[in-house]
Amino acid sequence: MLTHSFVLDALDTTAADTFSHFEMLIDEHRASMEVGSHNRVVSRLKELVPSVGDFHTRLPLREAFEAYNDKYALTKRCYICISFNEIRHILNLAQILAIRDMNKDDDTSDDIYEEAGNLRLTDVEEDNSNSNADITAAHSGEFVMDDSVSEETPFRFNGPRMITFDGDQTLYSDGANFESNPRLANYLYLLLRCGVTVAVVTAAGYEYQSEKYELRLSGLLAYFKQMKLPAKDCERFFLFGGECNYLLSLGHDYKLHPVKEKGAGGWLTSTKFIPESPANWDDTDVNSLLDKAEESMNESLRELKIRGRVIRKKRGIGLIPKQDEAIQREALDESVLRVQSHLRKHNSASLPHCAFNGGRDVWVDVGNKSIGIHILCAYLGLPAIKTLHIGDQFLSTGNDVAARSVCPCIWITCPEETTYMLKSILKLASVPLGDAPSALALSVENKDAKAKEVDVTKMIQRRQAQAPRQLMDPYTGDMIEYNTSTSS
Repeated sequence: MLTHSFVLDALDTTAADTFSHFEMLIDEHRASMEVGSHNRVVSRLKELVPSVGDFHTRLPLREAFEAYNDKYALTKRCYICISFNEIRHILNLAQILAIRDMNKDDDTSDDIYEEAGNLRLTDVEEDNSNSNADITAAHSGEFVMDDSVSEETPFRFNGPRMITFDGDQTLYSDGANFESNPRLANYLYLLLRCGVTVAVVTAAGYEYQSEKYELRLSGLLAYFKQMKLPAKDCERFFLFGGECNYLLSLGHDYKLHPVKEKGAGGWLTSTKFIPESPANWDDTDVNSLLDKAEESMNESLRELKIRGRVIRKKRGIGLIPKQDEAIQREALDESVLRVQSHLRKHNSASLPHCAFNGGRDVWVDVGNKSIGIHILCAYLGLPAIKTLHIGDQFLSTGNDVAARSVCPCIWITCPEETTYMLKSILKLASVPLGDAPSALALSVENKDAKAKEVDVTKMIQRRQAQAPRQLMDPYTGDMIEYNTSTSS
């Protein structure tokens, strides 16, 4: 529809109405899904796009489009039509606006601060060079955390109650670690200080070897420690490894610790009522699924002449490249589709699983991110509709797509986009961002310690100069040591 308007040189007058029409189709589709199954009418959107899934919230697409168009003048272009990536950005903005608007209408909200003013939507996507003064100018007052209530009263800002993140390509580069990204670390810190639960839901599965997850998040955890993130806020940071298999939480010592699995308060025991929960899996079914996946991967290695190897873990199996080799994207996608087909034919137990292209490798994990997020919501008592998942793998060969069945999602392509979206979420909630990495606007304990600058990059460099650096093979979890002073 947008292409048709572009060809007719009518975007300037029709594009906003087109997004309003999309809104109407989505509203109609959501209404049809709420009707009892025996009376359900297929929506027009479902007829036009049979593969369309659920919409957990209504989406203010026109509002989001107009804000985006004000900044980037999409409708003024004569030669380049609105692109897929631009539509993705508009949908992302509409989703965070929807959750903000949902909270505004929620009388049960227990906020300890009042939103001092509404940001103009055109201010949402300012570049990252904005100063705290620029942000404060958009408000008629200040965000204040009062000492008398901060320790006792939980609060929710005008945004998601919980945000879950993929790891690779979302918080850090594919196969790398979160070593030094002060701006992103600062936004995650502010979310935790605002009472938001933050969870990394990742395919990386090292069982309960917490030091390996800590290495992947080394710079972020170092930032929390340097900023003296209060103990009560540390308790809202979680990591779910292996999609939904290994749950860890951040301790007061800024290290990750396994969450109790069984018994009173154990996360497996507490979520046994969820049919797909790992609490209900049989080891025989798990091994059978991994056996079938291994058959398919070995076949792909032979027939597609892939220079790689297969590695197997307790709850996952991967086809990874040999050292200093790379696997073509086409071969990765072909291998994923093959293993998906093979498991559909042979997985008689119908055990939940996820087969996906990890960017450089192919993995099959037992379980998926929809189960991980569902478990987190149930275990922590948080509403899924006010949970937001941010990830980069939403194609049929990705592992974030499953999250769409549980909660609203944001589709990004790199850590820079994640940073951008968190900035928008915080600004729409009227939270002053400060200047990373030394923003202390919400830190009651450190509000007079403005001189305490945090330079994570220099801190890591000093640590590397003093001792051999610990590296880890992201596929196997094997530790590798080398001294930076002698390495090339």
